[in-house]
Amino acid sequence: MKRFLLTLFVVSLITAAGALITSCNVTRTVTTSSSYVQRGDTTVLIQSKTIESYDASKRL
Repeated sequence: MKRFLLTLFVVSLITAAGALITSCNVTRTVTTSSSYVQRGDTTVLIQSKTIESYDASKRL
């Protein structure tokens, strides 16, 4: 019986914590690169990096 009540309490606690979390932040980094060799040992590298950030909040 004690184990059942403890499990029920933990599940209730996790559910309440999930309901109270009201925001999240997601960041994604995309890197694109291109390279080629020109005249022997000279290497040209073109690289671009895009960082996207998204902030969200839950409305109750």
